[in-house]
Amino acid sequence: MGAADRLTIDDLGRLCAAETEKFNRRLPSDAQYCFELLRRALADGAAEAFTRVYLVYERQVQAWVHGHSRFAQTGESPEYFASAAWSTFYFALRGPKFASFPSLPQALAYLKLCVHTAIMQYLRDQPPAAALAEQIERVPAPAAPDPFDAELLARRVAALLPDAQDRLLAHCVFAEDLKPRQIVAAYPGRWASERDVTVALYRIRRTLRGDLELRRMFGVESD
Repeated sequence: MGAADRLTIDDLGRLCAAETEKFNRRLPSDAQYCFELLRRALADGAAEAFTRVYLVYERQVQAWVHGHSRFAQTGESPEYFASAAWSTFYFALRGPKFASFPSLPQALAYLKLCVHTAIMQYLRDQPPAAALAEQIERVPAPAAPDPFDAELLARRVAALLPDAQDRLLAHCVFAEDLKPRQIVAAYPGRWASERDVTVALYRIRRTLRGDLELRRMFGVESD
């Protein structure tokens, strides 16, 4: 039995965070505490241990998202892909499947791969959306918008988004350019977390970008 085996989850979380900080500063570090914490989280299914793992590596996972060469093309928040990567990682390594990853570097390499997979799968799932967003961003705003066109656009969006909360979220993002964190703060009680905002926004974007009438308004050819 190693030294890490006898420690509590609280102790493992504290030592894992300290050793990770050493590693990030390129100082000598000991991976046994993080690996044991990860083993308890995934092989043993200890929810508290997984929370500690998440807290230690959350910043690193989001850094991997930001550093991905195609992240900017998605138009999504880093939290969206970090959440997807954590979910894939958890279900792929939990229980007896954890034995396939006998070291901390191997497990973290797989977590980084989950980030890459989440971004690439997102882009594969909606190539028209990515292309539409790109073309819309290139269209300059008119000096004096036509009130009729603006009214027509508003009516079309309202028809596509019958739920008042969806229309509010669309206004926050597309008209006010608010980020998920700002939206949660500005409308307490509407959305429980930034992730809830991100998931709802993903659904709204797919609805709007896939509408043929909106595509014609913006001069985007149908596939």
